[in-house]
Amino acid sequence: MQSPDERDRWTNELTGRIAGSSVQAGSIAGGVHITAPGAPALPAPAQLPPSGLFANRRSELRQLAALAERPGPVVLTGPGGVGKTTLALRWLHEIKDGYEGQLFIDLRGFSGTGPLPPDEPLERFLRALGAAPESIPAAAEEQSALFRSMTTGRRLVVMLDNAVSAAQVRPLLPGAGPSLVVVTSRHRLTGLVVDGARFLDVAPLGEPGALELLERLIGAERIGAERDHARSLVELCGTLPLAVCASGARLAARRRWPIARAVAELGDEARRLSALRTGEGDISVSAVFNTSYQALGEEEAAAYRLLGVHPGPDLGVAAAAALIGTDEEHAARVLDGLVDASLLLEGPGDRYHFHDLVRLHARDASRAAEPERGAAFERLAGWYLATAVAADLTLMPGRWHLGERYAAPPDDRFPSRGAALEWLDRERPNLAAVAREAHATGLHAVAWQLAEAMWPLFLQRKHYASWIRMYELGRAAAGSCGDPRAEARMLEGLGVAHLNLQDFGAATGHYETALALERESGHRLGEASALEGLGVAALATGAPSRAVELFALARDVHVSLGRPRGIALMDRHIGEALSMAGRHDEADATLAGVLEQFPRRDEPYHHARTLTCLGEARLRAGRLDEAAAALRESLAVARETDAPHVAAGALRELARIAERRGDPAAERPLLEQALALYADLGSPQAAQVSERLAELPGAPPGEPPGEPPGASPGDAAP
Repeated sequence: MQSPDERDRWTNELTGRIAGSSVQAGSIAGGVHITAPGAPALPAPAQLPPSGLFANRRSELRQLAALAERPGPVVLTGPGGVGKTTLALRWLHEIKDGYEGQLFIDLRGFSGTGPLPPDEPLERFLRALGAAPESIPAAAEEQSALFRSMTTGRRLVVMLDNAVSAAQVRPLLPGAGPSLVVVTSRHRLTGLVVDGARFLDVAPLGEPGALELLERLIGAERIGAERDHARSLVELCGTLPLAVCASGARLAARRRWPIARAVAELGDEARRLSALRTGEGDISVSAVFNTSYQALGEEEAAAYRLLGVHPGPDLGVAAAAALIGTDEEHAARVLDGLVDASLLLEGPGDRYHFHDLVRLHARDASRAAEPERGAAFERLAGWYLATAVAADLTLMPGRWHLGERYAAPPDDRFPSRGAALEWLDRERPNLAAVAREAHATGLHAVAWQLAEAMWPLFLQRKHYASWIRMYELGRAAAGSCGDPRAEARMLEGLGVAHLNLQDFGAATGHYETALALERESGHRLGEASALEGLGVAALATGAPSRAVELFALARDVHVSLGRPRGIALMDRHIGEALSMAGRHDEADATLAGVLEQFPRRDEPYHHARTLTCLGEARLRAGRLDEAAAALRESLAVARETDAPHVAAGALRELARIAERRGDPAAERPLLEQALALYADLGSPQAAQVSERLAELPGAPPGEPPGEPPGASPGDAAP
């Protein structure tokens, strides 16, 4: 029997609140080794924006709390500008501490630019939840399935703002569990009834609530001095919160104005018909916007019209300056004036956007000034293109580029590669919208050059659906220009996307068409790119001899053009293909020569990648010791340069060497390390490594291991 002291000695307890993983053990003999992921965990998503001015709605808050007691989406419906989003955000901010995180997306169902396609919000949500870019599928259906898997059993808030239909919402519903989904829409999304939805119809504030909101805008003293006129004002606004805010902001900025003056002007505007009516009376929101617009000074009114030209969801000060045709300091002052007039909304990071209804009004206003509208869009498109080109050159200065903008002297607007990539990613919706508008309005060269400049973003962040849409638009724009070189460039970019998606048939078709165009136009460098892509596709589909021929043709082009880096890349492809064709001595000599062209100090990534290729080639040749030496060096360089995918590949090949030697005890830890890296990246190789681990002694039998990898599709260049 143990004494109390002995029992205390062996007691193992965890007390208090435990965050993350914990380990308990009764007794331990020997060493303890705990392996944790290398990358830091992402913080819990906290995406809810502030709710803004809020008044009344106490009854609605009680109803929302009651609706949330049962599972299924909570849907707030009502006319535009009625305050659905403000009400939902106010409620969610009150209860968010009971949830582990919050996801938010504006689905732009009523923005006038078309609703978001499902892959956009799904990709954003998956990234916020920690999914690696490489693990996010291209198809929206697969993204939706992954989103359900990642949210099942979790307690999250998911707010889907401005939905246009049940079909737009359904792919964004999380998996089973205690998550709370809140949807706002101008439409009653009755199709969500089958998903267990409950509905709250949000009406205008009513007079007491509208007066409370107006009081917060202009103060209690002015309301008390003109209470009857204040009542008339909110009545003319239809007690619609957005209309009350627009009128109240004008009065707040003009302390000497009596409320009666605003009532008289708004009354005149109320006689105009509007397609969008309030829930009460015949006063339209556009009438309120018209009074606010007409009250602007000439400079702000001109800026408001020009901002209506912007086709994307938001913009920064620099883009606004280009659109207006002024400097950034002046543009910032004008934007702040429009914010004060409640005609523009300011978001985090000095970003500005219109409310949906105001956007429509601003566009109508811009159409009344067609000459200045066209010139403004050309300035805007030119600014986006010049900035995207600068980002491209910062990220990948060594690749060859197509387009006249690349001939300009480089600038230093991006202090680092990270800043350039962040800008491209943030502006991706705007760049796509500008490219579409440019193509539609005849600025075809701008459209395809925007696709060209976005290449580094697509290569590194793998926005596959956006990538393909952008390059298909670029191809159409290049065709409209009658520019075969540009069309071929777009086809080559599409080819790389389909190689990454392992759609080798589509990739081959794009490259064959591109090759014909490059040859017809006499574009030798483009011809080499098309040949390289065809070679990678041939290697991936089990035709190494054909791949050698294609890579050799591409190499000849680089030789004739005096491009040593291109020669070295083709030699690496040739070495891989020779190895897979069983021509081991030639492969070894070729890859060893490539190592000299990619020194460890100057080109560490390509040095490590080439060492892995050399190790794989020596393994196929049965030269196990030499293969292991090359792979161990590749692993060391990959770890130094934070290239986890290359490190995982080296570990996997080292495990194959252990397998060939009949040493499962050495093979297992190598595979486990590779699996941890692949799983962290979301790589499909994780499944193949898991299968091999299941086959090792002491593990349950599994499926046969996958085939050894050939050329990496990501190695092909556009």
